[in-house]
Amino acid sequence: MVITSKDNDLIKHIRKLKEKKYRDEFGEFVIEGVKMIEEAIQEEANIKYIVVCDDCRTESSMTQEQLYDIAKYECVYVSEKIFTMITEVVAPQGILAIVEKPTKTENKIDYRAKHFLLLDNIQDPGNMGTILRTADSLNMKQIIVSPGTADCYNSKVVRSTMGAIFRVKVIERDLEKVIKEMRKT
Repeated sequence: MVITSKDNDLIKHIRKLKEKKYRDEFGEFVIEGVKMIEEAIQEEANIKYIVVCDDCRTESSMTQEQLYDIAKYECVYVSEKIFTMITEVVAPQGILAIVEKPTKTENKIDYRAKHFLLLDNIQDPGNMGTILRTADSLNMKQIIVSPGTADCYNSKVVRSTMGAIFRVKVIERDLEKVIKEMRKT
């Protein structure tokens, strides 16, 4: 079945996830593109749905192995018109996924780590994504950010991480308290 109505509950839900308050409320975010979905699968992210544009011809840009991996998840097919409504990419590849954000219990600070990256009030989503990518390349597993820092699940941040969002935990905490706790350990 192909979803062709903008009034479909799932389509409405995906459109809401463009806003931070709904990403926080539902504990989900959207990723787009073959590479990002491949990264999510590889890192065993909790993928709730994969949305495929039925008439966008994504299959030609995917290998058989990628198609097989995607088929293991709950796939929803939408028309090109609907996909255009839910995508935030200028030239979409015709595939996106809804992924569950890490829970609060999964986002505990590991004070035994050798290195810490603390970010205070980073506002630019592109910069935030670049920082996550750089931290990932240095094999850092966590970044602690102050409240008010750019939402790391914002679509622009997610795209610019190039998959690092699945390997680096971003933990939002009061930095003064974190520093005090670090000094104790």
